[in-house]
Amino acid sequence: MSILETISNDLDWREKEIANMRLLLSSPGVTAGQKLGLLRAAWAMLYAHYEGFCKNTLASFYDVIGRSGVICRDLPQSTRLFALGSRLKILKNMPNGDLLSEIVNFQSCHLSAPPQFPDVDTQSNLWPSVLIELLEAADLSADKVREHRVKLNTLVGRRNQIAHGENNIISEVGYYRTYEDAVYDIMYDLAIQVDNRLSLPPYSTQ
Repeated sequence: MSILETISNDLDWREKEIANMRLLLSSPGVTAGQKLGLLRAAWAMLYAHYEGFCKNTLASFYDVIGRSGVICRDLPQSTRLFALGSRLKILKNMPNGDLLSEIVNFQSCHLSAPPQFPDVDTQSNLWPSVLIELLEAADLSADKVREHRVKLNTLVGRRNQIAHGENNIISEVGYYRTYEDAVYDIMYDLAIQVDNRLSLPPYSTQ
C-alpha cells in the first residue's frame, strides 16, 4: 500500500465519522438541549481527529523514509536533527573520553546509517506551536497551521475545557463548522505535502 493510500484510508474513516456527527446535529428531531450536548461531543471528536490524523500521517511519513534506503547524512538538516535528537542529548552528558570516542565513530555509526526516528510526540495537546515544530522537523511547510493558528488555539483550549468537565457552551452549528473547515484544510494540506515530499530527493531519485 502506498503512503497516499495509507493516508487516504485514514482520512476517509475520519471524514465519515465527522459527517455522521454533523448529520445528527442537523436532525430535525434533536432538541435544543440535545444539540448542545452533541456540539460538545462534536468539538471533542473534531480535536481527536485533528490530532490523530496529524500524528498518524507524520508517523507514516517517517516509516516510509526509514525504509527508503536513505541514510541519515542525506536527510534535510531539520529531519536529520529530529532523527539524531536523542543521541545528541546523550553526547552532551558524556565524559570527555567517551565523547571523543563517540565523535570518532559518529559518521559510521549514525550519519552513514538509516535514520531511526523517535515517536511523533503531540504532547497530548496538539497546539499549533507544537504542530509547527513537528512539520518543520519533517521539512514540511507550516503555512496552513499559521493561517489557522487562532482557530487551532481555540479548538485545543475548548477541547481541554470539555475534557475537564467544564460547562463550555457551543451553541451554534455554523460556528462549529468554521472549525471543521479549518481542520480539513490542515489535514488535506498535510496529506498532499507528505505525498509530494516523498516524491523528491533525497527520498526519491526519479
